[in-house]
Amino acid sequence: MPRIAKFTRSVMADKLSEVFKGFGYEGASLSLLAEAVELSKASLYHHFPGGKEDIAAHVLAHSGAKLQRLVLGPLSGKGAGEGRVKASLEGTAKYYDGAVPICLMNSLLLGEGRSLFGARIKGAVDAWAKGLGAAAADSGFSKADAESWATEAIERIQGSLILCRVQGSRKPLEACLKLLAEDLAD
Repeated sequence: MPRIAKFTRSVMADKLSEVFKGFGYEGASLSLLAEAVELSKASLYHHFPGGKEDIAAHVLAHSGAKLQRLVLGPLSGKGAGEGRVKASLEGTAKYYDGAVPICLMNSLLLGEGRSLFGARIKGAVDAWAKGLGAAAADSGFSKADAESWATEAIERIQGSLILCRVQGSRKPLEACLKLLAEDLAD
C-alpha cells in the first residue's frame, strides 16, 4: 500500500521543483524526487502514475500558475503601464525566490526536457514578452521600442539568474530588476 503524502500537492510541487532546478530534467532521478517529498519511489508513482514526465508536468503547471499570478497578471491589470511593469518586476523577485534564485523553465529545457516541455515554456516566455511590451508601450515607449525593451528585459533577467548561480547570491537579480524599473522612469 502506498504511503500517504506528508505534503499537499502544492508543497510537493515546490519540493520537487527544487530537484529539477538543481539537476535538470535528466538529472532529476526518481530516487532524488522521492527523497524530496519523503516518499518511496512506489508511493511517488502512486501520486504521479506517469513517472518523471508526469512529475515535471505537475511542477511546471504549478510554477506556471505562480508565474501568472506574480509576473504576468500585473501586466494585464489596471492602471498606468509603468505601474504595471513595476508590479510585475516586484512579482518577478517573488517568483524567483530563494537565496540563490534558479529558473525552473531553464532547468527543464536541458536534455529530453526540451522536447517534452519546450513548447509550453516558449509560450510562457512569449506571453511574458508580450505583456511587458504592451505595458511598456502604455508607459510611453513606441510599440517597436517597447517590444525591443521587453525582449531585452527578459534576456537581462535570465542573464542575472546565471550570475546568481555563479555568485551564490540573489544580488544580481535584485540589481537587474532595479535597473529595469529605472528604465521606465527615464
